Amino acid sequence: MTYDERETLTSGRNCAECKKKPPQVQCLHCSQFVCLECAQKHVNLVALESEDAMHFLNEKLDILDQIAAIARQKIVQERDMIVRYADEERDRSFMQLARMIDVEKQKVRYKSQELNGLPLNAIPAYIRELKAELQYLTIENNDLINVSSTAPRILLQQRGSQRKSIYDDDDNMFN
Repeated sequence: MTYDERETLTSGRNCAECKKKPPQVQCLHCSQFVCLECAQKHVNLVALESEDAMHFLNEKLDILDQIAAIARQKIVQERDMIVRYADEERDRSFMQLARMIDVEKQKVRYKSQELNGLPLNAIPAYIRELKAELQYLTIENNDLINVSSTAPRILLQQRGSQRKSIYDDDDNMFN
């Protein structure tokens, strides 16, 4: 805006704020024409509002740090629970394995008892049948017992119905 355009807009008018002095500048904060004294008051007001907003934002940053610390504690608790569960699962699996192996050993022992009770002429055929039946029991081709697991995972979900997390997956940090 040129000096003449401003003079046309402000001639015969008073400051939009104090209504006493003639306006000299257009306030950047509210676009009103004000005197220099009121313009300084506007600058001070905006500075105070900005300072309050910065204080508010810093408080929110501190709260986010506190939330992160609490969440970390909960993650450690979840991990400890997973470890306890994994130890219990290991012990349960060892007991199950012992039972499974005992059943297989009983089958082999029974075959041994059967062999001892056979007449001599039936032993060669029984041994061929026994070898075919028990050929699955080898170290190289161990299909008898399959061991597998599903790894536990700690899930984090952000509360709030409309909020979407910017961390939707492990590989891609931002949507």
